[in-house]
Amino acid sequence: MQLKPAIATGIRNIIFDFGGVLLDIDIRLTVDAFRRLGLSGLQSAEIHPQNAGVFLQLELGNISEEEFIRTLQSYVPAGYPVPTPEQIMDAWNALLLAYDWRRFELLDRLRESGYRVFLLSNTNLPHRQFFIDRFDRGNPAGRKFESYFDRCFYSDAMHLRKPDPEIYLVALQEAGLKAGETLFVDDNKPNTDAASELGIHTVHLLPPMTVFDLFEA
Repeated sequence: MQLKPAIATGIRNIIFDFGGVLLDIDIRLTVDAFRRLGLSGLQSAEIHPQNAGVFLQLELGNISEEEFIRTLQSYVPAGYPVPTPEQIMDAWNALLLAYDWRRFELLDRLRESGYRVFLLSNTNLPHRQFFIDRFDRGNPAGRKFESYFDRCFYSDAMHLRKPDPEIYLVALQEAGLKAGETLFVDDNKPNTDAASELGIHTVHLLPPMTVFDLFEA
């Protein structure tokens, strides 16, 4: 399994985004679920990819899940029942769609071919607890989520988020990677633009393109 030469040459390391790359997401599902709870003023862009307010603070790891829940409960207008923490978390996680296990089989083949494989995700603790637990319980290969990567970098744990250049620099330094030997794959152009400015090779992955289109046997 090799990267297509037209994308980049001399690549030894591949950093993948998660949502929109390794896992399909649908922000509208969460927006609709919040609306049914009385949170009708929220917009998709506030949640992803731009992030604002309480969503940004959660993604940077600056507030706890409990603070996140209390804040959203406070947004519910008078006349609506206050949603429970469970209802809010179910709505928040609704955007995370089903796994395509073939994408993780691809990661295995890349590592077998000599690439080092990493994850760099703008995420938050409730989401990653949910998607890792669902992965670990449902993976037909019986493997744990993080076993597919040489290392995982999460925005909430780093208190940094893409496209801040610092998050890429920290990931490169901590993993011992050279920018010119590294490819970064993300579905948001501001994120790939920021990485490119640091000398990292990038692919802006847009539908109908998928990760399978980047490689050849």
